[in-house]
Amino acid sequence: MSAEVASQDPVARGERLLQLDVLRGLALFGVLLVNIGYFCGADSAREAGVAYPLGDFGGLAGDLVRVLLENKAAALLSILFGAGLAIQADRASENGQSRWPFALRRSAVLALLGSVHTFLLWNVDILLDYALISLMVLPFLRLSAGRVLWAIPVVLIVSAVIAGPMQALATDLPPAQTYTLGLQHYGQGGWLDALQYRWWETLHVVGPMRIANRFVILAPFFIVGVAAWKGGWLSAPDAHRRRLRQVFVLCFSFGLVANAVPQEALHAWVNQLALQPLRVLIKATFFFAKFALTLGYAAGILLLLQRSRWRVWLGVFAPLGRMALTQYLLQSLVCTWIFYGFGLGQYGRMPLDLALALGVLLFAMQVISSRWWLARFSIGPVEWLWRRLSYGGIRQRPPALAAAGAEAEQARSR
Repeated sequence: MSAEVASQDPVARGERLLQLDVLRGLALFGVLLVNIGYFCGADSAREAGVAYPLGDFGGLAGDLVRVLLENKAAALLSILFGAGLAIQADRASENGQSRWPFALRRSAVLALLGSVHTFLLWNVDILLDYALISLMVLPFLRLSAGRVLWAIPVVLIVSAVIAGPMQALATDLPPAQTYTLGLQHYGQGGWLDALQYRWWETLHVVGPMRIANRFVILAPFFIVGVAAWKGGWLSAPDAHRRRLRQVFVLCFSFGLVANAVPQEALHAWVNQLALQPLRVLIKATFFFAKFALTLGYAAGILLLLQRSRWRVWLGVFAPLGRMALTQYLLQSLVCTWIFYGFGLGQYGRMPLDLALALGVLLFAMQVISSRWWLARFSIGPVEWLWRRLSYGGIRQRPPALAAAGAEAEQARSR
């Protein structure tokens, strides 16, 4: 093994930080609840102004998911991904290695996985976005915790420059027409039919708007993650307990209020103001204030993890966080099979309340399966593939059995 590869090896199980794995596992739950509204077609129907069966509590549950989780869960994952970039850079620096070669390979492999996921399975993918955003963040990893936050305006400007051409590529078809096409190809067509439509939809509907919106929303949270790691907020949260309480109270309450304000009423009021700069300032303030809720979530979970009882309870989600990439892709496999025509064909049919209940059930199964897998292997299968390709080669089998799994195998052989 080369010196560079050795310096970039993932941390051993005993060296992992529980708080990062717990945050990642819970964020993945939020992502699933948000995505399932698109998997089943409910959110696409809402955006198109088309009626969709909600069930007994689907309307309220859907509103809560949009207010509390939409984009916030992905933003929390962005914080953790940014922290991961900072961790890799620190380890490379400690071993006298350049952070660039491995980071670029790692981003390239993630972009490949994200592209395959986007075009073959699910085009509301976040992996490709994360890979591209990470390239913007890499130049700022040498900055201190305080100075790196000044990179946020830079990544926002770069994101805005990228967003303009992307929006120009979007189709001018009415949302109701694209929803009807989705019903035809996703809900009733076979896998090849869905694949062909997904390519068109990705290039002309979902892809351009996704890149335009997500870059502006998520890129700043990568920087926040880098700063949070460098400042010790994620590595040693117990040393920042007082500040975490302040962040939780301020960001959670402010973010909750900002998200609870009806957006149509807000825009109607703002548009009546005479000064254009004031209108832009208020809209931008409310736009980013909604994401204060993400910081409130992170601070609240970090505070709870400092209590022994909560540490045990929340630690249940750590195995899922350790293999989040595998389980994220598994969510797409399961949900497309349930809702698309090549599977059970429930797209546009299943009530939203039942779809969300299935999401909760799927998450519970993922928690259990992650624990089962990591009792036998030290890393998730897609994480292993990502690691091997980032190093430039693939081993013949996954890493050695974890201690518990190895002992179990020995016991059975006696």
